[in-house]
Amino acid sequence: MHRTRMSMDGLAMGPEKVAKLHRWILSLVTVDFDLEVGPKITSVYPPLRLSRVEAQNIAFSSFPDSSQFDEGSQTHSFRIRLRDPTGEDWDSDAPRPITVDSFIYGFSCFTRTKDASSKRGYQQTSTVVLTHLAYPSLFYTLISKLGPSFMNHGGPMLEAACHNIASWPDPVPGTNIELGFLGTVIHAEIPNAIETQQSISALPPGHMGESDIQMLVSVCPSEPPILHHLEAVITHLWSIWECVVLSEPLLIFGHTPVATSIVVWWLRDLLRPIPLSGDFRPFFTIHDADHAAFVNTRPPQAGLLLGVTNPFFERACEHWPHVLSLGRSPSSRQQQSDKSGIVIGPTPGWKSTHRRYTSRDHALLKQLEQACKGSDHAKRLGSEALRQHFTTRTTALLVPLQRYLQSLIPTPSESRSNLANAGRLKPFSDAAFFASLKKHGSPLPFKGKARQREFYERWLRTPAFGLWLARQEEVVQGVLKGMV
Repeated sequence: MHRTRMSMDGLAMGPEKVAKLHRWILSLVTVDFDLEVGPKITSVYPPLRLSRVEAQNIAFSSFPDSSQFDEGSQTHSFRIRLRDPTGEDWDSDAPRPITVDSFIYGFSCFTRTKDASSKRGYQQTSTVVLTHLAYPSLFYTLISKLGPSFMNHGGPMLEAACHNIASWPDPVPGTNIELGFLGTVIHAEIPNAIETQQSISALPPGHMGESDIQMLVSVCPSEPPILHHLEAVITHLWSIWECVVLSEPLLIFGHTPVATSIVVWWLRDLLRPIPLSGDFRPFFTIHDADHAAFVNTRPPQAGLLLGVTNPFFERACEHWPHVLSLGRSPSSRQQQSDKSGIVIGPTPGWKSTHRRYTSRDHALLKQLEQACKGSDHAKRLGSEALRQHFTTRTTALLVPLQRYLQSLIPTPSESRSNLANAGRLKPFSDAAFFASLKKHGSPLPFKGKARQREFYERWLRTPAFGLWLARQEEVVQGVLKGMV
């Protein structure tokens, strides 16, 4: 394969088209492996001004730490922090990225092909979509189609992709839209807000063609089924869910960024509708500019979900309270090893200091165990049931808080008599909340009343609680101000 076929040279769009493209993506990027410096960005379109650190982050995050195959492609994703440009920039005349949350989301298709002209005997290239939108299901679909097409047909595929995306309607929250992309029609549901829990049952019925795809854009991709990665920890999933909603830091170790990125997105989705209070990195490398902030001898940051593949992190993060190692059960898998036959990375499983507060759903657990031994169809059904179960539990967690919150909403007469605080909730009282909890309980199946109280005492101390309460007050204020 000749490198000239993977060039973006000559790709050009008018300013109006570029503006329309930027509603959905920031840029398309190609990254090649340079024997002197490692992964290196070779082209960016539309042009984007990136700091040296951002460009390096994108380049290294676009490649796996090590390739598990001689030839082929794989897709993964990453999330990097936007930084102030200093010193040498990539394309200093181009505009800076405009983001929603100060992060850039990358979706990469890494391809390795034999190449007799290369010193190593093969060529390694990543095609990357950079975006400001945290819509994993959508962008995994795009890059899975675009990456192989670009490698086979070159620049014209990128041009076609850009024109397709520029023709899409605006990504208006709460809408269902059709998106044409390289011969496929995507029927996409956009969430009302990034914390909205999207439901598969809410997808509208419609006429679907053979090449049509239906999706909820903010959820984790459904293929491959999440059970492929979680088989070794099925009995621990209830503890893992509790750690996520309690803003505990988790190190997610996998042998490929394919696995870590999918599982990190899946865990992040389970948090909804609780606001995201910590950071999450689907695939994190030792070259990331945030490495020193995340990987050190101090306790890890609250709510951090860190997906890694480099065995270095096993020792560097041995003090972390929770480590989720992905893969099949040791009894039903061959140990992952490098080319020398040496086993690398932790054994798949769950290592944690957490003591579970809630009971497992034994009927679901049995279904999951059978699914892991069954067909891919059984794994899909089990994975769908698993997501439905935990999203329901997250919603149930909030029921006692929402019930108590109703007592904090001032009546219209109280608002009119106290104009200084009109539209504001009454102060949240821990004692009053726990009195309400003791009286009414929680829909969650706690392992006793004492464990129930301990769980909510912990949750009230998480940064997620403060964010959730602030969001609720915003909603109430909007309603009450309209009544005063």
